[in-house]
Amino acid sequence: MIDLNATFFVQAVNFLLILILLNVILIGPIRRMLKKRAEFIASQMEGIESFTNSADTKLKGYEAALDTARTAATAGRLAMKAEGQVKEKTILEAAGAEAAAKVQAARADIAAQSEAATKALTAKVSGLASKAVAKVLAA
Repeated sequence: MIDLNATFFVQAVNFLLILILLNVILIGPIRRMLKKRAEFIASQMEGIESFTNSADTKLKGYEAALDTARTAATAGRLAMKAEGQVKEKTILEAAGAEAAAKVQAARADIAAQSEAATKALTAKVSGLASKAVAKVLAA
């Protein structure tokens, strides 16, 4: 059986002193380090979350600006296309009118030349007919 004598109390005091000493030297600093580490990790997580939120906000702003630019570019492209079609129509109408005027002038010139040739040949017909008759009769 266990005797409660002086060694028991010495051992109990010895145990309590070692427990207090280990708490001060070993367990206390480890607890402080674990607490600092947990605080550091918590602050890092807050920083990561704020950075992620900031990045998401910037990405949404970038996408909105990109959509606005696309819309503006599409509107500009459609406006330029419409302007080009108007200019094309104007140029084609002017070219068509110019071509029609040249065709009309060419037809008038051909008609005038044809009329002049007909008059010239009509004036020479009687002389040529006389020559042809003279040759036929002379033969």
